[in-house]
Amino acid sequence: MATLTAQFYELLEADQKQIFFNEFTMQPEIWPSLFESVPSTKAYEDRMRIAGFGTLATKAEGTPIAFDSPVQGTKARTVHSTFGLGWRASMEMMMDDQHGVMSKMSKDLALAAKDHRERLAWSLIDDGFDGNTYTGLEGDTLFEDSHVSIRDPSISQSNILSPPVALGVTGLESMMTLARTTRSDEGRYINLTQSILCIHPDLEHQAYQLLNTEFETDTNNNNVSTVKSSRSGLKPILVPYKSSSTSWSIHAPVGQNSLTWNNRMDVEFDTAGDPVTRDLQSFVFYRASVMFSEWRGNYGSNF
Repeated sequence: MATLTAQFYELLEADQKQIFFNEFTMQPEIWPSLFESVPSTKAYEDRMRIAGFGTLATKAEGTPIAFDSPVQGTKARTVHSTFGLGWRASMEMMMDDQHGVMSKMSKDLALAAKDHRERLAWSLIDDGFDGNTYTGLEGDTLFEDSHVSIRDPSISQSNILSPPVALGVTGLESMMTLARTTRSDEGRYINLTQSILCIHPDLEHQAYQLLNTEFETDTNNNNVSTVKSSRSGLKPILVPYKSSSTSWSIHAPVGQNSLTWNNRMDVEFDTAGDPVTRDLQSFVFYRASVMFSEWRGNYGSNF
């Protein structure tokens, strides 16, 4: 019996890992539908803000052509964090377990890891409305009514509806206009297609009506809908992790909206035996960070 007890955690290790990873991969996570996952090999990620050239100037005959220089802005650093959770089972509990508790706990550690990763990613969107934890290269949060150009500080732009507007035809029309009249730091109009509508599940049915009805909803007129999905290009993603059930936002596709998941270390699951007590210890951990560099491509309403 002593030999079996000493080796018990080793006999279970492969089985517990399989149970963990089967549960972890069973249901896709939500955050990859909005965030681009990029590998990282350092303790942090740096990014720098640089504006290119202004527009062309008229060259009169016989005069020199105008010259311009790029403008360097601020530098920002995002440091990765390590997240983990452990569970300990006594030797006696493992020996006497009649109900598969170990299998259940491996599954629950997997679910806890998925839940934390979702909360980490979506905390950036929540913070974008009324926090200051995550800032872009200009030092502002994700959604602001005054993003200042580094080429011309007298010019500012907004990517938030102020005052806020509820999800509806009026709100979507205003936000689509904001998105389609956005200019770069150089003053050029940019064409970033907005394809993602980020909402709490409470707004799911309303969003379905808005994006799939040929004519305007809640009206006796037969006005053609201006926000139908075939025109707006929007596809909703439902995020129960959002702290507000009424705020909403639209975004450019993954890889174009600058929302980034820095993947320093994938989720790992491990077990170890305590040489003194013969207890079994199970651990789950990963290392990552989330960030954004550019507000353009993200537009919100904190209704």
